[in-house]
Amino acid sequence: MLYLEHVGICAKDTKSLKDWYVKYFNLEIVYDNKKENPTFILKFKDGGMLEIYAAESFNTTCDNKHQGIRHLAFATDDIEGEYERLKHEVFIEKELSENNKGVKTFFLRDLEGNLIHYIQRPTSL
Repeated sequence: MLYLEHVGICAKDTKSLKDWYVKYFNLEIVYDNKKENPTFILKFKDGGMLEIYAAESFNTTCDNKHQGIRHLAFATDDIEGEYERLKHEVFIEKELSENNKGVKTFFLRDLEGNLIHYIQRPTSL
Protein backbone atom coordinates (compact mmCIF):
# COMPACT_ATOMS: atom_id res chain seq x y z
CA MET A 1 0.00 0.00 0.00
CA LEU A 2 1.25 3.48 -0.89
CA TYR A 3 0.11 6.59 0.94
CA LEU A 4 1.31 10.14 1.48
CA GLU A 5 3.10 10.21 4.86
CA HIS A 6 3.97 13.90 5.13
CA VAL A 7 4.47 17.16 3.28
CA GLY A 8 7.71 19.05 3.87
CA ILE A 9 7.86 22.81 4.30
CA CYS A 10 11.31 24.35 4.10
CA ALA A 11 11.26 27.38 6.42
CA LYS A 12 13.29 30.49 7.18
CA ASP A 13 12.34 30.20 10.87
CA THR A 14 11.31 26.66 11.79
CA LYS A 15 10.36 27.47 15.38
CA SER A 16 8.03 30.33 14.47
CA LEU A 17 6.43 28.42 11.60
CA LYS A 18 5.94 25.37 13.85
CA ASP A 19 4.26 27.58 16.44
CA TRP A 20 1.97 29.07 13.75
CA TYR A 21 0.77 25.64 12.54
CA VAL A 22 0.29 24.38 16.10
CA LYS A 23 -1.72 27.50 17.01
CA TYR A 24 -4.02 27.67 13.97
CA PHE A 25 -4.40 23.95 13.16
CA ASN A 26 -4.01 22.39 16.62
CA LEU A 27 -1.29 20.02 15.42
CA GLU A 28 0.67 17.71 17.70
CA ILE A 29 4.48 17.91 17.71
CA VAL A 30 5.65 14.32 17.20
CA TYR A 31 9.31 15.02 16.36
CA ASP A 32 11.84 17.71 17.29
CA ASN A 33 15.50 17.07 16.52
CA LYS A 34 16.46 19.87 18.97
CA LYS A 35 19.16 21.32 16.71
CA GLU A 36 19.92 25.05 16.51
CA ASN A 37 17.60 25.27 13.47
CA PRO A 38 15.33 22.36 14.40
CA THR A 39 13.29 20.09 12.21
CA PHE A 40 9.76 19.41 13.44
CA ILE A 41 7.14 16.91 12.38
CA LEU A 42 3.60 17.93 13.22
CA LYS A 43 0.66 15.51 13.15
CA PHE A 44 -2.98 16.10 12.23
CA LYS A 45 -5.73 14.25 14.08
CA ASP A 46 -6.29 12.08 10.94
CA GLY A 47 -2.63 10.95 10.97
CA GLY A 48 -1.33 13.18 8.18
CA MET A 49 1.88 15.03 8.95
CA LEU A 50 3.83 18.19 8.08
CA GLU A 51 7.61 18.36 8.31
CA ILE A 52 9.08 21.80 8.91
CA TYR A 53 12.83 21.99 8.28
CA ALA A 54 15.43 24.74 7.87
CA ALA A 55 15.95 26.51 4.56
CA GLU A 56 19.41 27.08 3.14
CA SER A 57 18.31 29.27 0.23
CA PHE A 58 15.37 31.61 -0.23
CA ASN A 59 12.87 32.47 -2.98
CA THR A 60 10.09 34.99 -3.36
CA THR A 61 6.49 34.01 -2.69
CA CYS A 62 4.68 32.64 -5.76
CA ASP A 63 1.03 32.70 -6.70
CA ASN A 64 -1.11 29.57 -7.12
CA LYS A 65 -0.36 29.28 -10.87
CA HIS A 66 3.45 29.22 -10.62
CA GLN A 67 5.06 25.91 -11.65
CA GLY A 68 5.67 23.44 -8.82
CA ILE A 69 3.82 22.47 -5.66
CA ARG A 70 1.85 25.57 -4.75
CA HIS A 71 -0.51 24.88 -1.87
CA LEU A 72 -1.64 22.60 0.94
CA ALA A 73 -5.35 21.80 0.80
CA PHE A 74 -7.33 21.17 3.98
CA ALA A 75 -10.85 19.75 3.76
CA THR A 76 -13.47 20.71 6.32
CA ASP A 77 -17.16 20.18 6.91
CA ASP A 78 -17.50 23.70 8.43
CA ILE A 79 -15.76 26.07 6.05
CA GLU A 80 -17.80 29.07 7.18
CA GLY A 81 -16.73 28.45 10.79
CA GLU A 82 -13.08 28.01 9.78
CA TYR A 83 -13.22 31.21 7.71
CA GLU A 84 -14.72 33.18 10.61
CA ARG A 85 -12.13 31.74 13.01
CA LEU A 86 -9.19 32.69 10.79
CA LYS A 87 -10.17 35.85 8.87
CA HIS A 88 -8.95 38.31 11.52
CA GLU A 89 -5.95 36.20 12.56
CA VAL A 90 -4.11 35.36 9.32
CA PHE A 91 -3.59 36.81 5.84
CA ILE A 92 -6.53 35.75 3.65
CA GLU A 93 -5.31 35.49 0.05
CA LYS A 94 -8.75 34.82 -1.49
CA GLU A 95 -12.01 35.24 0.39
CA LEU A 96 -14.58 32.50 0.91
CA SER A 97 -16.48 31.71 -2.29
CA GLU A 98 -18.71 28.98 -3.71
CA ASN A 99 -18.73 27.72 -7.30
CA ASN A 100 -21.78 26.58 -9.28
CA LYS A 101 -21.23 22.96 -8.14
CA GLY A 102 -21.42 23.92 -4.45
CA VAL A 103 -17.69 23.65 -3.76
CA LYS A 104 -16.65 26.27 -1.20
CA THR A 105 -13.08 27.50 -0.92
CA PHE A 106 -10.81 30.15 0.50
CA PHE A 107 -7.05 30.63 0.49
CA LEU A 108 -4.70 31.99 3.15
CA ARG A 109 -0.97 32.35 3.66
CA ASP A 110 1.02 30.95 6.56
CA LEU A 111 3.64 32.92 8.48
CA GLU A 112 6.22 32.52 5.68
CA GLY A 113 3.86 33.06 2.73
CA ASN A 114 3.05 29.43 1.87
CA LEU A 115 -0.41 29.08 0.35
CA ILE A 116 -3.10 27.09 2.19
CA HIS A 117 -6.34 26.12 0.47
CA TYR A 118 -9.45 25.37 2.51
CA ILE A 119 -12.14 23.37 0.71
CA GLN A 120 -15.58 21.99 1.44
CA ARG A 121 -17.21 19.75 -1.17
CA PRO A 122 -20.87 18.76 -1.20
CA THR A 123 -19.72 15.15 -1.64
CA SER A 124 -16.21 13.71 -1.22
CA LEU A 125 -14.19 12.76 -4.28
